Amino acid sequence: MEDGFAASKTFNQGYSLTYDDVIFLPHYIDFPTDAVSLSTRLSRNVPLSIPCVASPVDTVSEAHMAASMAALGGIAIVHCNCTSSQQASIIRSAKSLLGANGEWMVGAAIGTRESDRERLEHLGKAGANVVVLDSSQEVCAVGRGQATAVYKVSSIAAQYGVPVIADGGISNSGHIVKALVLGASTVMMGSFLAGSTEAPGAYEYMLKIAQGVVGAVVDKGSVLKFIPFAMQAVKQGFQDLGASSLPSAHELLRSGTLRLELMVHYRVVMKLEQVRTSAAQAEGGVHGLVSYEKKHFENFPSFILVIRFNHICSC
Repeated sequence: MEDGFAASKTFNQGYSLTYDDVIFLPHYIDFPTDAVSLSTRLSRNVPLSIPCVASPVDTVSEAHMAASMAALGGIAIVHCNCTSSQQASIIRSAKSLLGANGEWMVGAAIGTRESDRERLEHLGKAGANVVVLDSSQEVCAVGRGQATAVYKVSSIAAQYGVPVIADGGISNSGHIVKALVLGASTVMMGSFLAGSTEAPGAYEYMLKIAQGVVGAVVDKGSVLKFIPFAMQAVKQGFQDLGASSLPSAHELLRSGTLRLELMVHYRVVMKLEQVRTSAAQAEGGVHGLVSYEKKHFENFPSFILVIRFNHICSC
C-alpha cells in the first residue's frame, strides 16, 4: 500500500506551498549520521562545505559575518545598501580577517542600475568571489511559496547542471532540510542569522526610563556555535530520509522514492483552483518587526513596556 505522495504529484496540483505546508515521510536508513555529507556548490564554479548563504541585507552580512560564514565553509553575500567604495571596503576587511586562504569565499550583492557597472569593478578589485542580483517578492509582487518555487525551478535547473539557491522562508533546521531535499543546493538565510553576534547592529540592554519602562534585545549568540548545531540537525534529517548527500537526496525525490504529506486544511486540498496557502503568504511578507506590548498591573502606580526587538528582514 502506498503511503504519502510523490513530489511530482504534490507540486503539480496548482497549490503554492511553502515549507510548513509539507512534510517528508521517513525512509530506510543504512548509514550513520557521520556518513552524511553536506558539501555542495553555490554555482557551478563555487564549492562550499556547508549549504549556508548569509543574505545580502544590512542587518546580516558585513565583514564579521562574511569571515565567520567563510570559516564555517559557507558564504555571506555582503549587502549593497551603501556606496560602492564602502561595500568594497567591507569585502577587503572580510578578506583580511580570513587571511591568505584563497578557498574561503566572500560574495557581494549588486543592482541593475547603470551605476552598478562601476560598483562591479570595485567589487572585483576588492576580491569578491561571487556577485548576486537579489529582490524580494514583497517589493516586486512576483513570487510563490518557497517549497513550490524550489521544486519547480530545481526540476528544470537540474537538467542543465545549474545549482539553485533557496532564498527565503528559512526559520529552522527543518526548513533547511526541506529546501535542500526539494532540489536546492544552498539556502539563503536572513532572519535566521539576524541578531547573531556577527550580524551588524547596535546592542541595547537594560534600557531604563521613567515609569519603569525596560527594553530588551534578542541575541542569538555566535554563528560559530549555532550554525554547526543546525548542520548536525540537518544531517540527522538527511539520515532519516535515507540520503547521505545532497545529490542522493535529489535522486530519491525525483525517482518518487521519498514521499510527502500535505499539512494544509482539508478544504484547501479539495479546492480545484490554484491557491496560495496562509503559510506561503506569511513567508512572502516582511517579518521580524519591532513589536510593543504594554502590560498593566493592578494596585501598581506605573506600567512596564516590554520591547521585543528583532531585525527587519523580508528575505
